[in-house]
Amino acid sequence: MSDLVTIGRFASRPEAVVVQSLLRSAGIEALMPEFNALMADYDPSMMEHGWRLMVHADDAEEARGILEEAQRS
Repeated sequence: MSDLVTIGRFASRPEAVVVQSLLRSAGIEALMPEFNALMADYDPSMMEHGWRLMVHADDAEEARGILEEAQRS
């Protein structure tokens, strides 16, 4: 299994979920490590750096390309 890399940080959970869905629809497994922890015991100070979206290192280049294309649309 390859290492995970952060491909983006998002200010809101809904934004991160939409991007996660976009990547998953392209066949890329995308994970949000803070999702369950923050839902269980939400502390706004934990969101200082935003919602991280991570993919396997092998998929990072393709995932970044998909995100760039989506931002241009």
